[in-house]
Amino acid sequence: MLDLSKYDVKIITINEYPNAEEVVLEECEGAMCLGISVISGFPLKVARRVSEKVKEKYPKLPIVWGGWLATTLPEEALKLPFVDYICMGQGERFFGRLIDVLSRNRLEELKDIPRLGYKKNGELILSQREGTDSLDDLPEYNLDLVNWEKYLEITDFGKRVLRITTSYGCPHRCAFCCEPLSSKRMWKGETAEQILDRVKELRKRVDIDGLMIVDSNFFVSEKRAVDFFQGLLDNDIHIKVGQVNGRTNVMVRFAPSTWELMEKAGLYNILVGAESGSEQTLSFVNKDATVEDTYKLVKLCDKYHVQMGASIIVGLPTDDYAKDPEKAFQADLESVIDLYNGISEGGFKHHLIVFAFGPLPFSPLWERSIEIGFKPPKDIDGWSTYALRDADVPWIPKKAYQKVVLLNYVSMVLSMDLTFLLASIPSFFSIPVKPTLALFKKIASWRFHKKYLEFPLDMWIFYGIMYSFKKINQVFKMVNITG
Repeated sequence: MLDLSKYDVKIITINEYPNAEEVVLEECEGAMCLGISVISGFPLKVARRVSEKVKEKYPKLPIVWGGWLATTLPEEALKLPFVDYICMGQGERFFGRLIDVLSRNRLEELKDIPRLGYKKNGELILSQREGTDSLDDLPEYNLDLVNWEKYLEITDFGKRVLRITTSYGCPHRCAFCCEPLSSKRMWKGETAEQILDRVKELRKRVDIDGLMIVDSNFFVSEKRAVDFFQGLLDNDIHIKVGQVNGRTNVMVRFAPSTWELMEKAGLYNILVGAESGSEQTLSFVNKDATVEDTYKLVKLCDKYHVQMGASIIVGLPTDDYAKDPEKAFQADLESVIDLYNGISEGGFKHHLIVFAFGPLPFSPLWERSIEIGFKPPKDIDGWSTYALRDADVPWIPKKAYQKVVLLNYVSMVLSMDLTFLLASIPSFFSIPVKPTLALFKKIASWRFHKKYLEFPLDMWIFYGIMYSFKKINQVFKMVNITG
């Protein structure tokens, strides 16, 4: 991390600066470098556009790319003429070391910085990747670098919710994910005391009623979870905690006392990778968990009043899809619906988040996907339009994508709770919402029970209403909505 007594750091996001690209150009005058976190898809388009403008105006200013794109596609990122350095993986210590070398103009020391990519005489140099650094000895974050009011969101569990990260990496080996190779299956988390100290400092700066913990895997350590939730109670921090990632086979082993504590301290919902309703598929992706683990976790969530969101992947590059894509997708769909039936026995409190498989570079299934016909983007322009939700995967039938979208819609509407949103908007907007949502829930329930995933008129109307509300909200700025 940077020594803020030596450097003046400016964090620029669209949340605080609607004209962020113009602000970046202004702030780069006299700067030591520009750092951008980049992922594929539309964010890559923006990063490229900004970087090109900056390099044109300030040709000697070093530009550093980090984030998942630089981590998984280092050569593609580094060969761009407007990118000078990349960070492959965790960057807290990396960035401080790079800035120190640049400030002293000791470029011969670049070779000693792990996770660094740079250019030397036209050659791309990639230093050694490392696993996951410890987080418990990092200096405190300077929380005054951003205006936290601009990052508050309305979610299903609060009107003033902030996102935080408390760990890095993941110790598991899921074959569809790039974490195993990126973090080398290492997981490091901040201590419960560190997290609580930051939450207390945040509450001095902004009034919050919820935390969204966006770790790849928060619940790796039961003890850390216990210490954190107990700390919320001990410090009289009365907030909801939601959208926290965990694993089915890990959380079913938590002690009843842990679940009681988490419920008492305000755990609202969790996100887990159920991945499939098929044991064969779970084995194929090295999940090291079972369908029965998902059902057991649902029962625990019901008992302790915690909502569960379970992500599902259809269209994985199995031998079945290579042989008969139509038959394989139908089997996938049936297993998903059966799983949803199983987790919805007590009502539609829990929900599924269904994805059509999109290959991730640097993941174990990347080469397998290419082997059976997937053609990855050829250049950075191709990656700027690549999105996992609609990747062109040849073994997934085209009609399958629409069914996946519709199944997601059904699950979302059935579990939707707009309590906090309705409480935050004028009554002339909120009054008609309840009966309208009730109507969509009835249609979604009928679709689910009849397994009817055709002619999605209700979905189009629903999303049309949501789009219209977002446009109205952009004008009147009533609420900040997740997504």
